[in-house]
Parts: sequence; C-alpha cells; structure tokens
Amino acid sequence: MRISWRQQLLLNPHLCDFDQWPLIALDQVPKKDQKDFLRNKKIVAKVLAGHQLTQVAKEHNLSEGRITQILDRALGSEEDAPPALTAGLIPGRIIVKKQRKQPLPTLTEELGAGCAFSALLRDVPGLLKGLDDVLVPYIAEKNYAQNISPQSFHSEFKRLLKEAHWPTDTYPYTTENTAYESVRRYLHERMKILVKEKDQTKRNQTSRVPRPFKKTFRAKRAVQIDEHKLDLGSRINLVLNDELIPLRIGMISVLVAMDVDTTATLGFWLAQTNAPNQQDLLALIENCITPWTPMTLQTPGFSYEPGACFPSALPDTPISFGMTHMDNAWIHSALSVTHILCNKMGGTVALGLPANPKIRHLIESVFNFINKNFSHRLPSTTGSYPTDPKRESRINRKKPPIITFRTVLEALSIILTSYNIITRAQLGHASPLSLFQHHCTNHYVRYSPSIITNQWQPFINEKIVALCWYRHENRAPFVNFAGTRYSGPGLWDAVENQKLIRIRFDRRRIRTIDAYTLDGVSLGKLYAPASWQRFEHSRATRKLLLKLTRKDRLSRQDPLSDYLHLLLENKDNPKDALSLLRIFTEFTDYQDSVLIMDGVLNEQQSISNHSATARWNRKMANHRE
Repeated sequence: MRISWRQQLLLNPHLCDFDQWPLIALDQVPKKDQKDFLRNKKIVAKVLAGHQLTQVAKEHNLSEGRITQILDRALGSEEDAPPALTAGLIPGRIIVKKQRKQPLPTLTEELGAGCAFSALLRDVPGLLKGLDDVLVPYIAEKNYAQNISPQSFHSEFKRLLKEAHWPTDTYPYTTENTAYESVRRYLHERMKILVKEKDQTKRNQTSRVPRPFKKTFRAKRAVQIDEHKLDLGSRINLVLNDELIPLRIGMISVLVAMDVDTTATLGFWLAQTNAPNQQDLLALIENCITPWTPMTLQTPGFSYEPGACFPSALPDTPISFGMTHMDNAWIHSALSVTHILCNKMGGTVALGLPANPKIRHLIESVFNFINKNFSHRLPSTTGSYPTDPKRESRINRKKPPIITFRTVLEALSIILTSYNIITRAQLGHASPLSLFQHHCTNHYVRYSPSIITNQWQPFINEKIVALCWYRHENRAPFVNFAGTRYSGPGLWDAVENQKLIRIRFDRRRIRTIDAYTLDGVSLGKLYAPASWQRFEHSRATRKLLLKLTRKDRLSRQDPLSDYLHLLLENKDNPKDALSLLRIFTEFTDYQDSVLIMDGVLNEQQSISNHSATARWNRKMANHRE
C-alpha cells in the first residue's frame, strides 16, 4: 500500500524538520538539474515550515498539483520502504524501480506494454532461470555452449514460453516481433552482469599465496633509460651579415637515466631532434659515467640548490650499469649500445614489452616532474592534448619564443639535480643522492676500478676491415669505411703482408681514423676524401648526407657545405632550424663551442675559427682549401 506525504508526516513527525533530512551537496547534482533541485528544496522547506500550498505554488509559479507531486516524490513510499527524502528532490533521479501493476495486455484488452517484459520474467515459471542456463555456459566458454546472438537468444526465449504453456493471446504474442527488442536489451544488460561476476569470481579463485622472495635493494643494481619529447618551443639566434635573426626550433628530446633502487637521476642528454639516434643514447651513457661538473649558468635567476648534483660527482662512486631497462625502440637494440652496456660494463639489457610504459614507471615520473616544473609552465608549450588550454596561442605560435636553447639546457640541469636531493617517504625520508652515497659506502655494490672505467668510451669503436690496393690503377692503398675510402701513408707498410687491419674511430668525429695491424702495430691516421674534410662531422651525419647525395639534393663535391646552405635557405622552418642547430654544434664541437652555449649561431666567427670561409654560399661547394 502506498503512503502519501501527509500520512508519512503523521507517522514520522521527525521528518517535519527539514534540517534532519540527509544532506546532498549541490555539486553532486548534475549541473543542468541544480537549479530545479534548489527550487524543490525551497518548496519542501516552506511546506514543512507551515506555509500554505496555495502560497508556495504562487511564489514559485507552479500549480498546487505540481507541489503535491514534489512532496509525494520525496516523502511518499510503500509501507515496507523508507521515503526517498532529499534524493527525491533531484529531477530525473530514479527513486523506485518501476513495476507493472496491471495485467499483461491480451488480444482483447490492449493495456499497453510498459514494464511488460519485466512482469513476464517475474510471472512465467522457469523463464528467468532458463535464459540464464543459456547464457552462463556461453560466458564460461563451455564446449557445449552455443554461440549467443540476439536472434538465437530470442529463439530460446520463445522456446521457454512454449514449454511453460504460456497463452498465445497474451504478451509477448500481442507484439509484432514477439518482444524482440526487449529480449535484445535484456541480453546485453544480463551479459554485462554475468561477465562482471565471472571476473570477480576469477579474481577470488586465483588469489595466489606469495612465495618468499628476497630482493636486494642496492644502488647501481638496475637502471631505467627512456626518451621524452619536450613539448615547448625554444629559439636560436642566427647572426647573418651582422643581423641577429631569432629562429624557432622544433620539438627536442631529453634522454634521462635513473637508478631504480635509489630513484636518483644519473644524468641526461638534450638531443637536438625529436627522433634521437644511437649517438644520442651513447652521449647519455657518457654523461652518466663521466664525473659531473656544474654548468656555468648564464640565465638570470638560475642557480643550483646547495648539494644538488648527479651521483657521478660524488667521491669514490664510479657509475656502472647493471640491469638496464629500456623499451623496444630501435636505438636501444643498436649494436653500439649493447656493446658498451654488455661487453664493456658487464651488464644486461632488458627490453620491455611493447606499449607497456608502466613497467618503467620510475623514469616516467621524472618526465612528469620535468613537465610540471618546467615545460608546461612556459607559454610556448604545446600542452598535453590538442585542445589543452595551456597550448600556445595562435598569435604567439607565429613568433619565435622567448626561451632559448641554452636556457632549456640550464633549466634541465637544475631541475634534474634538484630532483636528487628531495627527501621521499618511500626511501625512509632520505634523498636519492644521500641514499646512493650510503649504499656505495656501506654496502656491496657494483664496483669497477679506474683502470677499467677509463676504457669505457662509448663513442670509441673498433672494426676489422679489408685493406684494398689496386696496383694496376697506380692508386694508394685504402680501406672502405662509412661509405667512403680512407687512405694514409702508414698503409704502405702493411699492404704487402696484411689483408685485414683494425681501425679505431670516434663516432662523433670521422674525418680521420686510426689504423692498426691485427698485432696492434700502429699504422698512423687515415684520412677521408677532401670532400669530407671541410667540417668535423659524425657517422650519423655522414649517413644522412650520403642519402641526400644519392637523391641529387646535395653536391657530391662538397656535401657538408651544401647541406649547410640547404638548411640556411629553409631556416624559417622549425625542423630545419633545429637541424641547423644540431649540425652547427656538431661541426663546432658541442662541448667546446661557447657561442652555441649562449644560444647564438655566429657564422662569421665560428666558421673562421675552424679554418673555413666567412660566408656560406654555393661557391663553397667548388672551393678547396
């Protein structure tokens, strides 16, 4: 029996005090319903306070019947159910599940089909259990279960009705498709419930007893390495013909190495590209194992925090890599990378499963730290997604940003060193740097003497090549390396009795290489052809220029100068400006170039300092020093 709102107040006088009703905050109600919800609360509060229904209806421009409906929705209920109270004042909120009270429609009496299917499941004996007997084996993937589709499930529904001897003049036989749409909706809703119950049961049944596992937490046990694209624009200042030209450069990448057990950052490398190669990864490894020295900060307001540094700056703590965790990028599986990590350092490379960044969650937290404290705070950021309100405005996107490449480099150095001195609860309220030093001083950790660590030179590689000499051509002996022929006077001493020699080269500077016999006797330096002697360049750059040369985009006589000219012609393109920055730092030595550290490309001074012409133009391609 239904209890009206007036009877509810007589049976429960304490409900007359609206302050005793459950509190529902306004922000918990959908925004579109907040206005009506607040109005309903005012109506109920006034009626409970003794105001006349006529007066309340007039104040809110509603009918008395509508006021009664609101009160009955909040206070009315069945005899064995409590009233909805405040929840009943929220518009559209389902308070009581609808049930059919009228008889099901027949061919002679059309009473409507509202809630008729629910009543059918309730009234037909065995119908609900029979439908579940069809679905449960299918969800459990039994071998005797049939594949369920809406059509087959509807056929089972009609079969169960027939077995229950349901009258053929009663719903669902009064509908055109025998309640097909209701059966289809029930199928999808019931399958969601059964799948959820199956997953919950599986989790409860497969709870495994943890085996005793003793894990040693020590510094230098494991390292995580990953790359992150910095979504901020920066600029370089190009000086051409005594004119300072600010240029926007494209997205750059930062490579970071992190010790797993102490969460200390071992070092970083800022790659001047959005697609780092193996040379950038080798630069990161070299930065980690080389004793760190603070940068000379030139940006106003920048300073290192007291005690902030990388672990390589600590005394008597040589850095070495044990287990190196990386993703499946191509640069991580390069032979030059695995050679330094496995063959020289005696470690292990663990390439994780594709598309599983959570396995290396520690290094991802460092990138999040960089975004929050630096890149996303700048107006030139691209944000986290295309519609991020933090994104740079369209007007500013056409202008070079204020921040320079030098500032980005200094900011990363300050942020990552300060990350090492932040105390953390999971480390026993110790900082990563202090914990790293404590492990190296008081525990057994990976240790390598200086006589071994001095041989860890990531960019230095050796290779055995064939010694070629064509006597009938009256040419000097040579070796093939990096797509060109290298020759030198020392090869004449080995050409008679040596077919193979060993070459030693620096991947960053391949204008000259060192040659040795297989017995270790030095054969002196070998030189690349004159077309590759104008500027110092890396093996990766040589590979790129040879590719462009084959496509006839560069001159074969002097591809280095022609590539510089090509980049200068397209300097307004952010990607080409970034390539110009990378090539310039490579030609002028990244570590020794003071001009690039100031964020300025001064072609008159820098080129003349390296014994080249003072202007870049196409005539350089035909010019020989």
